[in-house]
Amino acid sequence: MTVSFSREADEIFGELPEPVKRRAAHCIDLLSSYPRMYPVRRRGIMRGYRYFEAFGILFYYSVSSAEVRICAIIPGRMRGA
Repeated sequence: MTVSFSREADEIFGELPEPVKRRAAHCIDLLSSYPRMYPVRRRGIMRGYRYFEAFGILFYYSVSSAEVRICAIIPGRMRGA
């Protein structure tokens, strides 16, 4: 399964500190084999998206039959209710 980034998420990823990038890259590598391993957000604006955390940064993604798409990268404090 391929993993891709939305344009906005790709730009944000490029600006993240290296430790965050490394931890997120490890999680993203796992997504190609286990796309549903992380929980689904149950409420808030990102409801229905799966997510994982890397040093307080939340990475939201969607899963289709052929692709995992990283849709948003948001600091954990900004995630909303």
